[in-house]
Amino acid sequence: MDGWGAHTYGQPCRSCSYSWAITVADAEALVAGFPAALVADLHGARGDERIAGLDWSVTAYVAHVGDNLRIWAERIAGITAGAPTVVAGYDENELATARAYDGLRLEGVTWSLRHAVREWLDAVRAAAPGLEMVHPHRGVLTLADVVRSNAHDAAHHRPAIGSILRGDP
Repeated sequence: MDGWGAHTYGQPCRSCSYSWAITVADAEALVAGFPAALVADLHGARGDERIAGLDWSVTAYVAHVGDNLRIWAERIAGITAGAPTVVAGYDENELATARAYDGLRLEGVTWSLRHAVREWLDAVRAAAPGLEMVHPHRGVLTLADVVRSNAHDAAHHRPAIGSILRGDP
């Protein structure tokens, strides 16, 4: 297990209580179940809700989780297909600006999230368990590191979405 997540967010995560010691199978299950859990959370939401202290709206958070899963699925699938193992980094805020998250609609991003989860699961399951890649900021990552990190991204943003919908300060 790489130490980036625990070092950056704490063990367990200070914000969402995610344990970086989660098994790969449990992390996959967390991601697989995320769209259904999120749909229940979003009942009655418009998507444009936001609160002070958080930069993004509900729609933006959902879009981000879907984008993150799709980007990692693409990286994993590429390496599985023989691409070099060096992957590019990305800035989530620049991507949010480029995709104009504030102009997206909740119905569209939840659809996209469901597809991103399926693509991510397909890529993860097709990859060799020993797959490794080199990230420009995090160094060498194993498939297990990526699966745990991606599961954390989903788990980490769900409480933020809940806070926005409850109007928590």
